[in-house]
Amino acid sequence: MKIENQLFHSQCWRHLEIELRNASVTDYEVRCINGHDLRAAIERLGPPLSGFAALGDDPEGIAASVERWMCNNKSPRLVSWNTAMTGKRK
Repeated sequence: MKIENQLFHSQCWRHLEIELRNASVTDYEVRCINGHDLRAAIERLGPPLSGFAALGDDPEGIAASVERWMCNNKSPRLVSWNTAMTGKRK
């Protein structure tokens, strides 16, 4: 099955594997959201993410924009390991 407009991408797996090796018990929940549903979700969240809803009927553009925002606004609680599209290293 092919899943398009991914926000949760391949960079995650290496970090999940490392955590799993280092923890005796680890549970994960993986969810997928398509671009149209992502647009509805960010509209409910409000600024700054709701601004990406202006991309209208471009679900791929919305997913890519939200992912880039998340990468550039990482914090200890928000994709702290992710350097995709930022040009930054850990």
